[in-house]
Amino acid sequence: MGNATQLGKLDTSSPEYQAKLRKVSEEFAAWYIYEIFKKMYNTIPKSGLIQESFGERWFREMLLQQYALKAARTDLKSVSDMVYKSLGGKQVKDQQVDRSESLKILNSLSSLGKLVPKKDEHGE
Repeated sequence: MGNATQLGKLDTSSPEYQAKLRKVSEEFAAWYIYEIFKKMYNTIPKSGLIQESFGERWFREMLLQQYALKAARTDLKSVSDMVYKSLGGKQVKDQQVDRSESLKILNSLSSLGKLVPKKDEHGE
C-alpha cells in the first residue's frame, strides 16, 4: 500500500524524473538494438579452426552491448526518443521527435531480424 500512495505522489514533470526516464528509454532502445546486433553477428560464418573461448564470447557480448548503447544515444537516437515520448517524457523545444523517422528505423531493424535464420547454425 505504501508504494501505491508514493506512486500517486510521483512528480513526473521534475527534471530528475525526466532524466531517469531518458536514461531508461536509452537503455531499453539499446537492448533492442543489441538483440539485432547479436543476430547480425551470429550470421557471420565461423571457421572452427580456432575455438572461441569463454572470455572472447563474454567480451564480444559486452562489446555489442556498448555498440548498441552508443547507437541508441547517437545514430539511432530517434528510437530512444520515441520510447521516451511513449513513456510520457516531456519534449524539449529544440528536441523534436520525428515519429515517421523512428518508425522507419524500427521497421528497417525489424526487417533485418527476418534475414536471420531461426535455427542457430553457428553453435551459439
